[in-house]
Amino acid sequence: MFRMAMLLLCMTMAACSGGKTPTQAAPVGDKAVLESLADQYNKLSENLPVSPWHLKASDRKDFVEKVFAAGGYSYSATLHQLAQGGWDPSDQNAKALVNLMFMPHTDLHAGDGLKGVYSEQEMADVRKIQKMMP
Repeated sequence: MFRMAMLLLCMTMAACSGGKTPTQAAPVGDKAVLESLADQYNKLSENLPVSPWHLKASDRKDFVEKVFAAGGYSYSATLHQLAQGGWDPSDQNAKALVNLMFMPHTDLHAGDGLKGVYSEQEMADVRKIQKMMP
């Protein structure tokens, strides 16, 4: 557990030391962006002692935020953009983006809750997006 915490701390410091945190939302439905995020996901997951899916919800969110930042995008801005609508929920690329966005709360382990994982705005955005999905 200590080792995982140290690795997450190191990843946070590495992500922060590279300059400003991105504020741009990832384009919805863009296959090249998804491929870039997938590459970042794979690179960052190599630094973890376990699969990102075995992390607790708050650590999963930190991981996904780092994936987006490494790709040059903001997780929160992308979540908010998705919640505004104007995209096709049946588009496979859009669905893949939503699946990545929802990783923090997907298949939670018993006892894991969402308290402290999402801000109020993010939770409202998650609920809006869930209503849009088929």
